[in-house]
Amino acid sequence: MSKLAGYARTLRAYLATAKGAHDARDYGRALVLIALTVAIGLALLAVT
Repeated sequence: MSKLAGYARTLRAYLATAKGAHDARDYGRALVLIALTVAIGLALLAVT
């Protein structure tokens, strides 16, 4: 469990930096766009 705590601490430290915060926003935006694309694709498949 201490390894997991170490990974979490490292991730928090990375996200506290300007680059880490920017990367988190970019990854979040990408995940939202991917989810929307999948949802639209599934909706189009359900219509046909």
